[in-house]
Amino acid sequence: MTPQQESKLKKKKIFTLAEAESIGLSRQDVAKLVNEGKLLRMERGIFSHPKAKVDREIDFQIACTKLGSDVVVGGLSALFFYNLIEQVPQQVWVLVPQNKKTKSRFYRLIRTKTPLDKGIVEADGYKIVSLERAIIEGFKLATKIGERTAIKAARSAIQQNQTTLKKIGNTAREIGLNSYFTRYFETIIGSIT
Repeated sequence: MTPQQESKLKKKKIFTLAEAESIGLSRQDVAKLVNEGKLLRMERGIFSHPKAKVDREIDFQIACTKLGSDVVVGGLSALFFYNLIEQVPQQVWVLVPQNKKTKSRFYRLIRTKTPLDKGIVEADGYKIVSLERAIIEGFKLATKIGERTAIKAARSAIQQNQTTLKKIGNTAREIGLNSYFTRYFETIIGSIT
């Protein structure tokens, strides 16, 4: 591996075999570098440089690298990321288009028709729903995550001044999930006043 190749891989943090090949490394080169400890195999077909500065959201980066650029971290993973729940999710929850599938047990795919380009925050190597969208999606996913969890997350965000009811409502309208906001509005407002 040349110094230029190494520099590019360090900057990428998480990369696929195809990305390694695009800078001139063959499959055999990558396998050899993994065996020598010069590259780390994060998951099948996904690698990292051992000296790359890796964030605490590495699982999110791996999920988005593995599942594609059209996926967004959401559900319990987003609520935990924003410190709205204490329960650490056992899987990375990912919002995906209707046709996306995986056999990996590390991911909880939430197939959605809701636009995956609104209420989204682009981070370093992954996309995650905004705080407001995480709350609205929590209401939508109440049967999967628990109604109490969704309501508590909304209350916590408002009480900690992380967001407002108005911002949550605006996001709900923007992504077409206003009915979920309306359904839980009285419950949220009654507990924070």
